[in-house]
Amino acid sequence: MAAILLLLAAIASAFAEVIFMPTASSTSYQIETFPLTPFWASTGLCPPEPRNSSGMFLLSRDSLLNLELIASLTKNGAKSVRIHWLLELLQVSLEEGKFRYNFTELDSFLDSLKYFGLSPGFELMGVPVGELSMQITHSEYFWKDLVQQLVEHYLNRYGASYVALWRFEAWNEPDLKTYNMLNFSVNDYLTYVTAIRMGLDAMIDSAGPGVVRLGLNGPAGLFKAEVHHPFCWGVLDFCNSMPNQCPFDIITFHRKGSGRWASEVLDGARELINDIFTRFPKLRRMKFANDEADPIASWSTGRPFQADVRYAAMLFSIVSQHWNAMLDTGDDFGQHFLFLSNDNAFLSYYPYVFEQRTLLARFQMNETVPPHTQFVVKPIYSALGMLGRLGERATRTYFQKGNVSYIISFDDRSPPSYLCIVASRSNDTFPLIVRRSWFNITLPLSVFGRTRVSYLIEALQDGLNDPFRIWQWEGRPAYPSAKQLAAMRAVQFPSVLNRGGVAEPVQFDQYSDSTTLSVNLSLSGPWILSVRICSSLSANNKLFGPVRRLRVRSVFADNVLIFWAVPNRGNVRCIQKYEVWFRPLQSAVGKEKCKWRAINNHQHTPFTFFQYVTDSALTCSGVSGYYKVRVIDMFNRPAPFSSVIRYEAHQGETI
Repeated sequence: MAAILLLLAAIASAFAEVIFMPTASSTSYQIETFPLTPFWASTGLCPPEPRNSSGMFLLSRDSLLNLELIASLTKNGAKSVRIHWLLELLQVSLEEGKFRYNFTELDSFLDSLKYFGLSPGFELMGVPVGELSMQITHSEYFWKDLVQQLVEHYLNRYGASYVALWRFEAWNEPDLKTYNMLNFSVNDYLTYVTAIRMGLDAMIDSAGPGVVRLGLNGPAGLFKAEVHHPFCWGVLDFCNSMPNQCPFDIITFHRKGSGRWASEVLDGARELINDIFTRFPKLRRMKFANDEADPIASWSTGRPFQADVRYAAMLFSIVSQHWNAMLDTGDDFGQHFLFLSNDNAFLSYYPYVFEQRTLLARFQMNETVPPHTQFVVKPIYSALGMLGRLGERATRTYFQKGNVSYIISFDDRSPPSYLCIVASRSNDTFPLIVRRSWFNITLPLSVFGRTRVSYLIEALQDGLNDPFRIWQWEGRPAYPSAKQLAAMRAVQFPSVLNRGGVAEPVQFDQYSDSTTLSVNLSLSGPWILSVRICSSLSANNKLFGPVRRLRVRSVFADNVLIFWAVPNRGNVRCIQKYEVWFRPLQSAVGKEKCKWRAINNHQHTPFTFFQYVTDSALTCSGVSGYYKVRVIDMFNRPAPFSSVIRYEAHQGETI
């Protein structure tokens, strides 16, 4: 879209407006947009010690439920999970002078990841279980052969199209003694990274035409003082001196903030890249990524801001600031930056179930028989989902007075059939002096051409979408009651805001060129806001297809988690919500015939899961029965139902 004019006026410190205005010579409403890829859609985790139990942890029920919930975000909310110690899930033996690997445990984990719709950030980190001498693990042959066999195995198992999505990466933070368990020297480390590059290339060379070259990222380092971090600086020196032999396609680094301001992440990254370019000028040909771009280090330390909307708003600020840097042709850092990732896919534990750096709060209900786990969504989870609804083209980030920033995006059509604004107001980890703010939006509907449009506004607001506050009010219980869990889940997702809070999309069927959409919102800060507008052209006026891969996971005797995948047909950004329907196997009295009923009418369901807790007061209760799910689009049109599945509580299903 050509740049014509966008008038942005900040009226007061706690008041902001977004107003589209036509040019003097035209009635068209065009603004400058740029191709947008979801460069933020990655998370990460590290299995806890002991390292040799990494497989047991990753394949545990809690770990897999956590990942399945993360995968239930919108399409571009979370796509990749960067994981330490994956090679510890392999077993190795030496037979007739050759290494033989048992992939069973790693297969099981990666099968689940693929089924959920995620791809691994595959760190080539750890040592397969077996009798391997130090001499072997320091040899070029061992690492080249291991990676070659690994890639061959998964190309055969999953195919090239899925493996091509993996982000292979060298050993995480190799300079730290806690990670350098092989006691590498600088030369040993250079041998290792060169060998894994050779292993990736050898497999692709032998696979024949049609298989794309697999990239290798690294060194995934902190890049602090060279005397303490010789591996990371040493491999950059090697790449600068011998650019044709550099093992890396993307230079990855870790720059977090101090927990004060979101801008610290970008400032620290920019300072590092400028230093690298000064010392190693030939690396200007490389691209860079910050795959631990968190507001502060140490995920397990409890910090109140990580529990509420402040963390969610900080994530939006970090993403939006990097987006502007990437669009600035005069910004040396931005022109070389590709993506960022946050390490927040960990499993929290008491007493900091909300305050640790995680996407979900986990309650380990150890006093039930049998013990079980309950998850509650944190605002940071929904913030990723809101970012994931941005369109394929987006404006720069606009910054206004009163700590307000926003991005306007469209789909890649002309005229557009989809528009999404994501806006936020925060003071990072610090309190806002004025919490109440007014955000006004005025848009000409003629930007969509002459077609029906419908809009939906969702928001995360301090104190309103805050399950952490509910938990605090209840005395921070280690084992919340069913009533307390229900109260937390009632506020865990974004609220729908439409004309006084009516939770239905507002439609415009007939209008003239001068018709505008005007929305005036009073919000409690910090907040994140999403405005989605869909025209009837967004799916060629066709209904969505049915949702796919419906499944039910047992949580406890009286509640289950229901998961599904988005339809193959339709613009998923124009899904208003999902309806989950249930019919019990039989009534409590054994006579009344149970009927189908929607079980999630009480809760906005914007993501692809729903937790159902049965109401024992109903005649037709229980969780055993039949389930089906359907999409409701932005025009309140129901899509066809999914296939019906039958679930019985005693069948003991597993993930």
